[in-house]
Amino acid sequence: MRATIKGKIAAVAASTVAILTLSACGGGSGSSAGDSPTSGEVNLIAYSGVWQDQYTAAVIEPFKAKYPNIKINYASKRSSAEMLSALQGQKNNPATDVAIMDNSVSTTGNNQGLFEKIDTTSVPNLANVPEKFRDKDGYGPVAMLDAVGLLYDTATFPKAPESWKVLWDPAYAGKINVNAPPSLLGLSLTAITSKMEGEDYTKGIDKAVARLKEMAPGVQTFAPNPDEYQNVITGQTVLGLGQNARGQFYSDQSNKKMGVTFPKEGTVYQINTINLVKDAPHSAAAKTFVDYALSAEAQTAFAKALFYAPSVSNAELPADVKNRVVPTDGSLNIVPLDVEFLSSARDKWTDTWKRQIITK
Repeated sequence: MRATIKGKIAAVAASTVAILTLSACGGGSGSSAGDSPTSGEVNLIAYSGVWQDQYTAAVIEPFKAKYPNIKINYASKRSSAEMLSALQGQKNNPATDVAIMDNSVSTTGNNQGLFEKIDTTSVPNLANVPEKFRDKDGYGPVAMLDAVGLLYDTATFPKAPESWKVLWDPAYAGKINVNAPPSLLGLSLTAITSKMEGEDYTKGIDKAVARLKEMAPGVQTFAPNPDEYQNVITGQTVLGLGQNARGQFYSDQSNKKMGVTFPKEGTVYQINTINLVKDAPHSAAAKTFVDYALSAEAQTAFAKALFYAPSVSNAELPADVKNRVVPTDGSLNIVPLDVEFLSSARDKWTDTWKRQIITK
């Protein structure tokens, strides 16, 4: 995490304690003193790295221009699991207002009472989110969509690999990176492999585990460093798991040194939800931010910046962007990921990988 971000987090924590103390002395609850839909501050927790850079430029800076009296404090985390852990630690004294995270993790947060329900009265742009992208119980809706892809070195593969089976090809042994669980990439590969083996992963993953054990000796690293994209770009590996959005971005950044593709056996959606923290210290301003994040303006800008598919029906993308974001019209072969099941199975699957699949 950057030193400047650490400083902001410390400042946010200090100011939050002061605000909550004043609120308690006044006997009030909910929004803190000075918090309104057009003024105050919003403590946001979301992804670090290139995601933070592009989201800040495409969404946060335009929001600040539109609402100059609302300050955004950004706390960055490498993963949704880290975000959840931070929010769990704050449960009895929230310091965060809004969280953007993977829906398999936000579902856990919903079940644990960490988030508030959202409606069109306080967030009007929720009306533009199709029913399929809304939480059935009214919690945070989908904010953007992506999908897991196969990363490949374009010099090694002038034509994109068509099947996930290339990960098992001995010709590339020692040149593959696979992100192990609890990363969503590793969990997704488990579900995809289970389907390839004719197995229902909600009933058991024995066949998938056996197949993944066969792949393991050929994997150079289960924890890519600096990350799965740079490993391929620098030639450390020639194949890896990744997300389409970042894959598209880094493909451009590397002059097409790396490509990303969706193999024929199918892929898994990577879906981020935007969530209002229960008893958020700046609830009114937070709802204004959530509403803006669901606007066609913000959704289109982020799609252009980092190739995430919008979750709202009124966003219009240029053809060159639309052709590179993950399709949400049913044309992509999707392996359904049961987020309620995964929320309960994540720890078990992670342990299974550690004990049976990762052998070095």
